[in-house]
Amino acid sequence: MISNTMTNKFQPIVLEKSNAELLTMVYQFAEWDPEMLDAVETELQKRNLLPDDIAVRKQQLIASEDTELSQGEQASMAGQIFGWLGVLGLIGLIIGYSYTFSKVRSKYTQKEYYKYDKDSRDNGRHIFYTSLAVFIFSMLYIFARLQ
Repeated sequence: MISNTMTNKFQPIVLEKSNAELLTMVYQFAEWDPEMLDAVETELQKRNLLPDDIAVRKQQLIASEDTELSQGEQASMAGQIFGWLGVLGLIGLIIGYSYTFSKVRSKYTQKEYYKYDKDSRDNGRHIFYTSLAVFIFSMLYIFARLQ
């Protein structure tokens, strides 16, 4: 997004860059902070050098990232096994919670996605709620024995 009215912390840096450096930077979407890219685009626009294909390339990158993040990553087998082995303690709660509820944010749109794929989240949910039930019943048992 190009915003001429908004100033950001990268504008002083961008002002010192040559046209060639800015034209190189503007295509390095994954290597720069989105705020830096906005400053680069704004400066190139002021210099009447902003390439016409930037918006198209950005949309392609956003669509590609959306596809990748929507799928989520598969949880490691070792982590899942360790989570199931840890259902009798806090380890199962932590691992299960992480697999079930962890999210990542899109670098470009700030949209949130689940970090793990559906199967991993389902397994994490089972680990989490099993650990939670074991923990609650353990606490109830301990408190009942104290009385």
